Amino acid sequence: MNILLLHILNGIAIVATAVVFGTDVFFALVGKKAATKSKDTSIADVMGHFHEVADARMPVIGATAIVSTLLQVLIAGFHTIQAQLAALSLVALLIHLTIYLTVARPVNNVMVDVVKFGRIVSNIRELQQRWDKVIGLRAALLFIAITGLILLNYC
Repeated sequence: MNILLLHILNGIAIVATAVVFGTDVFFALVGKKAATKSKDTSIADVMGHFHEVADARMPVIGATAIVSTLLQVLIAGFHTIQAQLAALSLVALLIHLTIYLTVARPVNNVMVDVVKFGRIVSNIRELQQRWDKVIGLRAALLFIAITGLILLNYC
């Protein structure tokens, strides 16, 4: 039963992590470059709406990845290679979350306020650049997390 439960949790963790990974990779490869070519007003409008929607929907997916990965560590027992790979993935997910909460989320909040309340922000490009500086690292951490979760299936 534990093996079946671990496989189910692993599948959930992989899919949830993949959703966040795909989103971050898209913005690292496409969104970052597009923002540098955009007008300040366009950055404020489009990115504000992106963050408004994403910040409402993505936390459930990220929490699912973290909880399902944590449960794998607890169920497998830390002495196993599976639990150690899950723990590596969990650490990567938690570092990703920390970077999101300390760097990206405050920027998101300002951008969402711009579109919600029609505020004008004179430093929108600098805010976007601050957000952009960590997106590559966030994607790399998610790559580590998803790789660890996939490797669990081969141990």
